[in-house]
Amino acid sequence: MLPFFERLNGCFCTDGPLLQQLLLRGLWADVVDDSLPKPQWIARWCELGASGFPFINSPALQRLLDAGVDVHDLTDVVRSAQVLTIYNIAQLIDEPCRDLGYDVEAAPDVQLGYVDEAGAPHLPGSLHDALEELDPAGRHGQPRSLELRQFGGLPGDLQMQLKDLLEKKAWSQAAVLWKRAVGGELAHCLAAMQQLARQL
Repeated sequence: MLPFFERLNGCFCTDGPLLQQLLLRGLWADVVDDSLPKPQWIARWCELGASGFPFINSPALQRLLDAGVDVHDLTDVVRSAQVLTIYNIAQLIDEPCRDLGYDVEAAPDVQLGYVDEAGAPHLPGSLHDALEELDPAGRHGQPRSLELRQFGGLPGDLQMQLKDLLEKKAWSQAAVLWKRAVGGELAHCLAAMQQLARQL
């Protein structure tokens, strides 16, 4: 048996904080990973759509790809939509009556939780307040910038060189390296490096 679980009333339950962690990690698990140089979710969605899996509009996805939409832009839009969705789900779990039109004073007090064998109630704590902290990307749910996306597409050794220069605040050297790898005007590269340093 897993060490963090205990058997309560014939089923596996957790204490409040662990229940919160399990729910939040489960929500984040379905959000696309935007850190990969080649997004894997697109192939997965195409496979699911071809197999008849519901909910996925694979023809629309294919039309976007055929039209030449940048797969990384598409990934960023999908991730933003998914993060907004899981935030709304977490808020709904925290406050099930929030959007049902009740006045605040008249709203029923309904919360997710469980009761242990001794009859004591356990609540998971606020999910939507803690959601941002568990973002696997470490950005607290925020979209990635273009600079961060471009940085993620660079070879690992070049990423390490840039990180080292940014930690030393060697802006000019980092900008020259960025210009060689990504292109653009040197002034824009310098601004990109200062922006990137705040995000890494």
